[in-house]
Amino acid sequence: MDTQLLETTARQMVQPGRGLLASDDSSTKRFDAVGLENSEEARRLFRQALLTSSKVPDVLSGVILFEETFKEKMDNGQLIPEFLASKNILPGIKLDQGLVDLPGFPGEKVVAGLDALPKRAAEFSALGARFAKWRAVISIGDGIPTEECIGSNTYILARYARICQDNGIVPIVEPEVNLEGTHSSERCEEVTAHVYDLLFQTMRAFRVHLPGAVLKTAMVVPGKSGEEKMNPDVVAERTVRVMAEHIPAELGGVVFLSGGQTTRQAFINLNRIEQRAINSLPFGVTFSYLRALQDSSLTYWAQHVGDVEGTHAVLNDLLAKASAARQGTLDEESIPHMEETHQSGHHEVWEY
Repeated sequence: MDTQLLETTARQMVQPGRGLLASDDSSTKRFDAVGLENSEEARRLFRQALLTSSKVPDVLSGVILFEETFKEKMDNGQLIPEFLASKNILPGIKLDQGLVDLPGFPGEKVVAGLDALPKRAAEFSALGARFAKWRAVISIGDGIPTEECIGSNTYILARYARICQDNGIVPIVEPEVNLEGTHSSERCEEVTAHVYDLLFQTMRAFRVHLPGAVLKTAMVVPGKSGEEKMNPDVVAERTVRVMAEHIPAELGGVVFLSGGQTTRQAFINLNRIEQRAINSLPFGVTFSYLRALQDSSLTYWAQHVGDVEGTHAVLNDLLAKASAARQGTLDEESIPHMEETHQSGHHEVWEY
C-alpha cells in the first residue's frame, strides 16, 4: 500500500475552493424525465458537454464516473479518464453494484458487489482510477435502522475501503443516512453519530489507512416528510457538531452529497457548514454533488440539444456558486429559486 499516494490524492480531492462532480449514475431516469433520447451516444455527448466547460478545471478536483462513462471517449478519441487527468482532475469510479434487501429486515438495504470487488478494483486502477465510491443507505423509520443493518453496511464499507487502498485507490465510503422519512433533525444527528462511530471502529479493525480515505455523507437534516422545516443554521450546527465529535481527526476528508435537497438548499447549507467548519474541523470538507450540479444543465441541454456553449454557461454559474459555498463566501441572495416538475421522477429546473 502506497500510503503517501493515497494521502496526496485524498488531500487533492478536498482542497479549498474545489470539489467533486458525481456523474456516476447511468442517467437513464434523468434522460427519460426530460424527454431526451436515451442512448449511450446521447449520454456521452451530454457528459462531454459538461466536462469541457471552462470552469471545470478550476472548480472540480475529481469526477466520479459510471462504468459506462469510464470507458467512453471524447470526440478526439481520448478516453474520458485521460481527458480529466490532463486537466488535473482526478478520475473516480463507482464500484458498488447497487442495493439489495437485507433478508429478515423489512425496509433495510445492504450493498451488493463485495465478492467481485478485488477484480474490479484492480481493473479500474489499471485504467487510471484514482479514487472510488461505494454507497450504502441507512433509513430512519419505525424501528429502523437496526444494529444489524448498520453493522452489515459498515463491515462491507470497511472491507471495500481496504481492498481499494491495496489497489492504490482512495476509497470514498458513503453510509448515506436517507433524507426520506418523518424524523427530526435531532434523530438524524443521533443516527449519524452512531453510524460514524461504528464505521470508523470497523475501518480501523480492517486496517484501513484513514488519512488515505474520504467520507461521503449526507448533511444532518430533518426527514423530508416530517413537520420540521429545514433551517440552514440548524443543519450547519448539527452537521459540524457530529463531524467534530465522531469523525477521526486523521481522516483524509469529507464530501457531502446533495441527494434529496434542492440546488438552493444544497448550496446554502454547504455555505453555512463551511463558515462553521473552517475553525473547528481538522480535515477538508467539500461537495460531491450530482443533482445540484447536473439537473439544470441537463434541463437546458434537453431544451437546446447540441448547444454546448449555452450548457457551459449554466454549468459555469453552478460551479462558481459551488466553489464559493465550499469557501463559505457564497452570496446566498444570488441563488434563484427553482420550479419543480414531477414527470417520471423528481427533476429540478433552475430558471435563469
